[in-house]
Amino acid sequence: SLIGRLMLELPEEMGLIAVAVRQTQGKGRGGNVWLSPVGCALSTLHISIPLHSNLGQRIPFIQHLVSLAVVEAVRSLPGYEDIELRVKWPNDIYYSDLMKLGGVLVNSTLIETTFHILIGFGFNVNNSNPTICINDLIAKFNREEGTELKALSADCLIARTVTVLERLVEIFQEKGPNGVLPQYYKYWVH
Repeated sequence: SLIGRLMLELPEEMGLIAVAVRQTQGKGRGGNVWLSPVGCALSTLHISIPLHSNLGQRIPFIQHLVSLAVVEAVRSLPGYEDIELRVKWPNDIYYSDLMKLGGVLVNSTLIETTFHILIGFGFNVNNSNPTICINDLIAKFNREEGTELKALSADCLIARTVTVLERLVEIFQEKGPNGVLPQYYKYWVH
């Protein structure tokens, strides 16, 4: 992939993200195809994690941090705390425990003492098909609670997800899994 080639050419401290309006070859776990209708937030993010760090020693945690970041991107907004967006282990984003509306795919390559990680994430924002989307959940919440929460845009949610993810990675590096697990369990589909 283009981003896979680019990640090794750019300076370490430079972040890299690719955002797709439409994907033609989306991938899911186990070689599944990920359908990507317009209205879906789709992106691939590159981050570097030192091998000799808390997260470097527990790389599989990345997918959980990304799923959590997507949910938090919505539920940390004032007024949106009770939108029923949840994380489903290991890498799905769900409406309550009912329906999948997003997922995360992580590829990591260890080069010398640094993990280069490509994080692909997609979640339904404006498209009611093929399942349900975040703006459907917001509209439903408005009807049931008499609120007037605004619909959210894919761009805004991708940006918020990346910002929240950076914070979660920092917390994990400082405190290990215990720094983030309480948050994860709060939004976890048991």
